Amino acid sequence: MTNLEIKTKAIFLRKQGKTYSEIQEALGPLPKGTLSGWLKMVELTEAQKERIQRKIIDRSTLGRQKGGWTNHQNRLTRISAIQTKARKEYDSLSSNNLFLVGIALYSAEGSRKTERFQFMNSDPFLIKIMLKWVKKFDIDSFKNIKMRLYIHKIYIHENHEKFWSDFLNIVPSQFYKTILKPTPHKVKKNPDYKGCLRIETSGSELYWKMMTWRELFYKEFK
Repeated sequence: MTNLEIKTKAIFLRKQGKTYSEIQEALGPLPKGTLSGWLKMVELTEAQKERIQRKIIDRSTLGRQKGGWTNHQNRLTRISAIQTKARKEYDSLSSNNLFLVGIALYSAEGSRKTERFQFMNSDPFLIKIMLKWVKKFDIDSFKNIKMRLYIHKIYIHENHEKFWSDFLNIVPSQFYKTILKPTPHKVKKNPDYKGCLRIETSGSELYWKMMTWRELFYKEFK
């Protein structure tokens, strides 16, 4: 068809209440700018306007659904690959006492609510052990590890961030903003209490490794 014939056909389809996408499907990949110039003077009934709006919404929804399904499948494929690799690594790593200690600690105090490796405790030595574990078994995660201190408001002036930074030999930039918790107490009951520190890694890879190793660890005792 000539350009004039294509334009005439496009105007005809628009007068039937067709969307730009439907016209492109019928006539070929026409630029939307070209269609807009051709069709801007076409008058539509209210019913046609409603149909076009409904079609646009339906197409947008379908696109989001397809995109969501694709993302979901990609996520499952990625997790499966991480788990497969972790299972292969377990036999060689399980002879290391630190490896097993880390799994046991995470099973007791680690987060399983979010797909992220998070470990929280008030015992500085347990935090130090877990940091050593991450550095030993996933150095990439260790390079990007972050901390967050949770402490009661009455201890705000004791600068416990410095205590944790010095004890763990980590720089202040690795700390997120401290979370202050309310408490009815006015006096510190435990002089050794330095708050609860949460360590976490970016991404979900180490989390899924840990979940896989934890499953295999448990199987040894069943």
